[in-house]
Amino acid sequence: MAGECPDALPVSAIGDHSYFAYVQVEGIDELHEAFSQRGVTFVKSLRDEAWGMREFGIETIDGHRMMFGQACLPA
Repeated sequence: MAGECPDALPVSAIGDHSYFAYVQVEGIDELHEAFSQRGVTFVKSLRDEAWGMREFGIETIDGHRMMFGQACLPA
């Protein structure tokens, strides 16, 4: 659980604003594959973005969203 705040709006009520972390990693493809094998819920598919990051998003068991990204390798 990312945190329990009984008096706050539930994560489901804040929609796209439920992101709470952006984690920069090395080995983004391997991490994505490991999460896939464990049945993680993805909210954004793995892809290269125009701002130079290869990234994906997941949903935690309590509904929060986390992004994982790695700088794209130069072409």
